[in-house]
Amino acid sequence: MKRIIFRIKAALVVTMLLSTILNYLDRQTISILAPTLQHQMGIDNEHLGWLFAIFYYSYTLFQFGVGPMLDRFNLRWCFAIAVTAWSLVSGFTGLAVGFVSLLGFRFLLGVTEAANWPAGLRVLERTLPPKERTLGCGIFESGAAVGALIAPAAIFALLAAFGWRAVFFCVGAVGLLWAPIWLFVTRKRELSQVWVPAPAEGGRFDGLLNVYRDFIRSPKFWCVFVVSITVNPSFYFTMNWLPTYFVQARHLVPGARLGGMLSLIYLALDIGNIGGGACTLWLARRHSIDTARRIVFSAATGLVAVCAFVPFVATPWAAVAALVTVNMGLGTWNSMYLTLAQEVSSANVASAAGTLSAFGSLFGAFTMWAVGRITNSAADFTIPMIGVTFAILFAAIASWVSSWVPSGITVEDRVGVTS
Repeated sequence: MKRIIFRIKAALVVTMLLSTILNYLDRQTISILAPTLQHQMGIDNEHLGWLFAIFYYSYTLFQFGVGPMLDRFNLRWCFAIAVTAWSLVSGFTGLAVGFVSLLGFRFLLGVTEAANWPAGLRVLERTLPPKERTLGCGIFESGAAVGALIAPAAIFALLAAFGWRAVFFCVGAVGLLWAPIWLFVTRKRELSQVWVPAPAEGGRFDGLLNVYRDFIRSPKFWCVFVVSITVNPSFYFTMNWLPTYFVQARHLVPGARLGGMLSLIYLALDIGNIGGGACTLWLARRHSIDTARRIVFSAATGLVAVCAFVPFVATPWAAVAALVTVNMGLGTWNSMYLTLAQEVSSANVASAAGTLSAFGSLFGAFTMWAVGRITNSAADFTIPMIGVTFAILFAAIASWVSSWVPSGITVEDRVGVTS
């Protein structure tokens, strides 16, 4: 029986990893193509900042509503529909004819991609015990880095062979294969209770106001809120602006060499995601869960702090080495943040996670625009990179406070599949 349950958990986590790979492959496409689109469409850094920002604004808007929806409808089908929808939007982006149409497609991509993290976190909360969640979140979140890792080489190759429009068509087409795989994997009888709506106390559904009141009153929510609005913008900066940084500030040409550099940097995110989760699990077997998490996120903070020194290193490869260090820390912080977000509320996991992610995306959207505005004239990324260092210090302070605040999850966590 334990072997069957392990296989079910592994299949679920791997399938959700694939959804996150697709999620970031779709959103990274425009970041990798940014120098080409700027050249062909006459888009400056400020307009590019708007293209990045509009995605996060729509992503924010719909995450406020998608969490309660995922907590109240069959999650299995909602997840399948969401991935299919964002894959179609990604493919249709290849039909864009200018800045305004690109802006519209980016808005729609944010709308359709809003379900991924709230849905994934609800599944993990209902299938994994607390000690396994940081590793589970790390694997799930590592899809973002895998998507970013494979994006540069794949996109530059497609760009060279077929042009930028074909890149969007191909990436969108790949995403359409996911829904049948998901529906096949999740057909298991043992998972049936994972997909049904989570009833509120007393066997009835709370109203929307009561759903939010459940976790907004929690001091832990506000601690994790600070983590969300600092970690998410830092992560978005490295995912969206690094291709442009290397072209404008380091004077590299889009192509195989730049693709290799970016792949190394984004590989470090994977190492951080999975390594941070694995270290937390290992330490939790020897210390309390809170102590294990404090050790891990404190070490990750030191790695991210290297970002302040990136603008001052002499060569592009030295910058790559520094950013590899930074992204290892950010990857660890991502898995830590997702774990904390799961523990704000046991009754409304997707709602709490969606709300936190929405605020993180809102601050991230403003940051993407601000970076474009700051770098528009001089292509100097010093201020944004120092800003990442200070942001992660605030995240560390909030996480230390959070570790002393009672969780919204009890020891008798409800999980759909027991260990």
